Amino acid sequence: MTTQTAIRTLVLQVPGPLAEQMPKNSEEQREVILLGLQQLRVKRALEQYRRGECTLAYAAQKAGVTLREMIPLAYAHGLKPNVDPSLLEGELTTEQAAHL
Repeated sequence: MTTQTAIRTLVLQVPGPLAEQMPKNSEEQREVILLGLQQLRVKRALEQYRRGECTLAYAAQKAGVTLREMIPLAYAHGLKPNVDPSLLEGELTTEQAAHL
């Protein structure tokens, strides 16, 4: 059994120079939106982490990325997560992830 996602049409108003950069192909337009939404989820989750509202592991979960993916993203956003490099070599336990 497959689940189908309903497709909806969105109309967005954006400044002319930004609209000119938008791909003409609808598949590429969807890709731009999906990438932008992913970046927004990461940004919001890392803002919560920065404020001490959640662990890095929870921020990763909220952003929809793995903890291993979130660590370099945290550094890219100017954060210095307290991560022991040896933890990244093997599987993390739930308890270990909860402290990151």
